[in-house]
Amino acid sequence: MSDVFEQVWPIFEAETREQAQAIAAGVIDLERPGASDRAGPLLRVAHTMKGSAASVGALDIERAAHAIEDVLALAEDGRGLPPHAVEAVLRAAAAIEGSLCGDARGRIPDLERVVGELEDGGASGGGAGPGGRAPTAAGAPGPADLDALSEDVAALSTSDPAARAARAGRARAAAERLAAGLRGHAAELASRLARSAAELEAGGADVAKAIARAAADLVELRGALAPAPAHEPAEPHRDGGGARRADERSIRVDAARVDAIAADVDQLVVGVSRRERRGRDLQRVEQALREAARLLQRGLAEAGVKEDGLPRSLADGLDRLRSIGADFGRHARELRRESDRERVFAHGLRDALLDLRMVPAQTVLGPLRATVRELAAKLGKEVTLHLSGGEVRLDRRVLEELKAPLMHLVRNALDHGIEAAAARRSAGKPAAATLEIRVEPHKDHVVFTVRDDGAGLAPERLRVAAVQRGIVSAAEAARLTDQEAAQLAFQPGVSTAAEITALSGRGVGLDVVAEAARRLGGAVSVAFEHGRGTAFTLEAPLAIAGSTGFLFRAGGGLGILPADAVERVLLVSPSAIGTVAGQATVEVDGAPVPFSSMAQALGTTGGLTGAGATVALLVASGGRRVALAVDEVLGEQAIVVSSLGRRLASARHIAGAAALDDGRVVAVLQPAHLLGVGRLRQAEKEAPRVRIVVADDSLTTRTTAKSILEIAGFEVLPAADGEEALALARDPGCELVVADIQMPRLDGLALTRRLKGDPRLARVPVVLVTSLDSAEDRAAGLKAGADAYVVKRDVQRGKLLELVRQLLPA
Repeated sequence: MSDVFEQVWPIFEAETREQAQAIAAGVIDLERPGASDRAGPLLRVAHTMKGSAASVGALDIERAAHAIEDVLALAEDGRGLPPHAVEAVLRAAAAIEGSLCGDARGRIPDLERVVGELEDGGASGGGAGPGGRAPTAAGAPGPADLDALSEDVAALSTSDPAARAARAGRARAAAERLAAGLRGHAAELASRLARSAAELEAGGADVAKAIARAAADLVELRGALAPAPAHEPAEPHRDGGGARRADERSIRVDAARVDAIAADVDQLVVGVSRRERRGRDLQRVEQALREAARLLQRGLAEAGVKEDGLPRSLADGLDRLRSIGADFGRHARELRRESDRERVFAHGLRDALLDLRMVPAQTVLGPLRATVRELAAKLGKEVTLHLSGGEVRLDRRVLEELKAPLMHLVRNALDHGIEAAAARRSAGKPAAATLEIRVEPHKDHVVFTVRDDGAGLAPERLRVAAVQRGIVSAAEAARLTDQEAAQLAFQPGVSTAAEITALSGRGVGLDVVAEAARRLGGAVSVAFEHGRGTAFTLEAPLAIAGSTGFLFRAGGGLGILPADAVERVLLVSPSAIGTVAGQATVEVDGAPVPFSSMAQALGTTGGLTGAGATVALLVASGGRRVALAVDEVLGEQAIVVSSLGRRLASARHIAGAAALDDGRVVAVLQPAHLLGVGRLRQAEKEAPRVRIVVADDSLTTRTTAKSILEIAGFEVLPAADGEEALALARDPGCELVVADIQMPRLDGLALTRRLKGDPRLARVPVVLVTSLDSAEDRAAGLKAGADAYVVKRDVQRGKLLELVRQLLPA
């Protein structure tokens, strides 16, 4: 491989991967009639891919892209693509993306099969001509005619005169057909190209000049025939002037280089922390020198020696001691000032680099559409996929870590969660199943939810599997509630699959999902309802970056907890400690929180002394909290977490190690493990929280209301529309509904009427939240049966919480 190709390959690989993903994400929309406006942008993507592949010599990709282009051209008339053509394009896009991995370097092993399927899909797409090309209307040249001419002109540079003459004859005929169907300047260009081809066909012309003229005429002809639409749909990947202008304002950088620079910046932040510590050390030296000078002067005075009567050498020594102390003080102040400036610069640089690494969740959600379509077809199941939250931005490295777990959850839902169509009909369900994947930001974390309306989990089989694996005893398994038993699915080797399948991971359980969440410092949980579906919730940080940590001393040793996992520092008096079912607790924000010592949670010596106030860290992660007593909190410190490698992978309570600013290496603890060790079992030992359904099609408004109510101690079930809210309200335990008026599928007024018309739900209060602020709108809401009405701008002012508390006084 040439040096030029080696230099260009990373750029080509990244660009082609994006193009293949864009084609896979967009081709599904072409299946329905009337989507011709989406065919044009995809055609341009395929055409650009073909040209790029040709320029770097990736002939397999060029040929596959050309075949994809032929199939996509069938959708330009608005009739839509047949399902098998869509599936052929999906497989081809996956084959192209696969050819970019490892050592393939653009080679597609089963190229003939891929191209053959595309040609079959194009040929059966309705009136396709030979080779899968779509014919154009009589006398009207189309893209296929121009592509054929381009292929013939490109082949003119052969050294074989006979082959060149044959190609020239075909090019002349194609150019003459184009000239007959065109008008104006385009027809003149086609005629000129036909004359150049005729000279080459006759063999009497200067070959090099004639080929150059033909190529120039072809380029100019393509430009004359290029469409110039007045407005172009906003597509995530498109080729054209706008894209080129955007490229001029941006550069493509290898992500590994950005990560390496970010790691260096993290070390810079830690270095600033070290210099700040040295500044504090110098100040302490200054104070010690001043104190030594005072003690020396006092000792001389007590000995009856006056300062003006001191020997010259002793007086000079005392002055020198004071001068050195002053120098230390000056250097300490300068170092602190420089450290302050460097800290501002370093943190700003780290934030800027973090922003560079932030990408929309759509980069992972988009390809799932093609995956679900393909896997559902293999399983013979009909599945409707709903994606939301693709605009949420998070660290690219977090997305890379979550890509495989999300795929595992999707495969698990399709293979084991969702029933076959016949089983769904017999259960009174629609034959088409629903799979929802939702992404929602929550403070500095992001929550992925994978929900299906399948059969739900089998807790009894999970109990049996866990007992067989020795994870719990038979007695312990029997005491678990169904929801607690569902969490056993994340234990290694625990699975309810009746048979091993390739789709759901060849028998590999959901422990791989839990392990990925643990590596990121997140958490995973599952909830289900028998016969109605399962919901997996995966929580992870928005970003992975060098950060700050809480340094503490416990059980005779030092430890660090990530600062974002420490909600606050508590001073707990013995009288504030209570018990719930034998578990020590401390009240925080009016709710009991499990209370233990950090040493006990880590399995070392040391416990609660019970004498005097105790310092505790309130650790929070995955919606759970625990208060852990420590000997001493030593403050916050900038840290860079380093992996400990495979040898310490079994130490699940340790997330990594970090070097302190004084050079000592300290373990960074895993918050999720501490919560698992010290938690109070919610199902048995805490009073159930009031459940509220919040329905709004705006993610921002929904998240705001959810956060306000959760902080107040309510359990919130979010819904994106009225239909979903109605389903959630029918679940036992729902005590109030907050709904927007304007929502898709079922608006707030209709939802209110449905709730009040159901004898089981008529007592449930309804609060309508909307941007409409008029007497007529309020009257319409109250007429529908709403119990209260609040304008969106008043939500954050406390009005919503005030109404909820009035409607639920208990």
